[in-house]
Amino acid sequence: MNFCLLHAQKSKGFDAQSYLKDYNATQDVTSLHHAKESIDIAAENAETKDNPFILVTKGQVYMALYEEAKKATEKTVASVTDEQKRALAVYENTPTNDLEIAYQAFLKAKQVDVKGKYSDDTKTITTIGMYFDYSGRAKFNAQRFAEALPAFERAYEISNNTDTTVLYLAAVSADYSGNYSKAKEYYTKMVDTKQARPSTYTSLVNTYFALKDTAGGMATLKKGIQEFPANANLLLMEVNYYLKQNKGEEVLDGLNTAITANPNNVSLFLARGNVHDNIATHLMTTTDAVKQKQWEASVNAAETDYLKVLALDSNNYYALFNLGILYFNKGVVLNNKANNEADNLKFKAMNTQANDNFKKSMPLLEKALKELPGDRNLMVALKQVYARLELTDKQKMMDEKLKR
Repeated sequence: MNFCLLHAQKSKGFDAQSYLKDYNATQDVTSLHHAKESIDIAAENAETKDNPFILVTKGQVYMALYEEAKKATEKTVASVTDEQKRALAVYENTPTNDLEIAYQAFLKAKQVDVKGKYSDDTKTITTIGMYFDYSGRAKFNAQRFAEALPAFERAYEISNNTDTTVLYLAAVSADYSGNYSKAKEYYTKMVDTKQARPSTYTSLVNTYFALKDTAGGMATLKKGIQEFPANANLLLMEVNYYLKQNKGEEVLDGLNTAITANPNNVSLFLARGNVHDNIATHLMTTTDAVKQKQWEASVNAAETDYLKVLALDSNNYYALFNLGILYFNKGVVLNNKANNEADNLKFKAMNTQANDNFKKSMPLLEKALKELPGDRNLMVALKQVYARLELTDKQKMMDEKLKR
């Protein structure tokens, strides 16, 4: 009985091959459907499902089904005149279910074909990998990142985990689709296999942060900075983190090193200015003589960095705004000191210095407002400057703008 069943199911495999040959010769889709019906019966039977001949035939049939579906898709996008866009549309809209079945069949055939009788047939796996790659790229291009990810994962597996471009695309697809666990896995693999660039580290750190693993993220950031010690983006990432933790002083050495290596990098000077500015802000109200000197040194250092930014980029909104606020705050500190000064001559001198800083802040904030019209923080700051300088008309004008 078992022998008869085996013979019957093996016969179904030969039937499928016969139908497939007819399809290849005539392109008659009916023959392909008959081939599918026959091979499905043979492939589902316990006696024949692991037979390499049956598996190879199944792979060939399902590969043909995928390619037939691809042809059908080509007809639906035939009106797209741009050749590249048309090709992307084809791979984007052709389902890969049959391709996956073909892959699994060929893979199993390769495993059970101990004599290598079907080795030439199972090389089709390479073509399947190419199709998955194209499908992933088309979906990626259409920003269907969650759908692109499994296609890239399969293409990477088929490449024996050697295709670095596909690995990168899998990582980004996972990242952009919010699959941070897989993004972390693939970015980490890029680091471990020495494929990482500075941007790989920044992306990996962000995935750690997205997964609420701050310690892992900072350890990875430190590793990235060790590998790329002069990279501005990695250093800025560290700066921004420590600034949020009010630990700006901890990154000044790294910024100084980065600026030495990148003497014209606007972002680095802006970041260092922010660090000095942040330190100065925390010392604004101190009455300790030593800390007052620290405040003054930090203000001067921030001013130098912001001026350097404006020398490199005269319309840099952040430098205009920050330097304007820096002068304003310095004016406030000097004005408060003047109000506490009993000596009339010293009072007048400090009051003059305070007003000089208010005056220096005004054109910077006004220019910043031109760069970013409607910024309410700027308007409020300018209103305070106008009030300090008793510029009543300008103060009223800013009041009116703030009411809108």
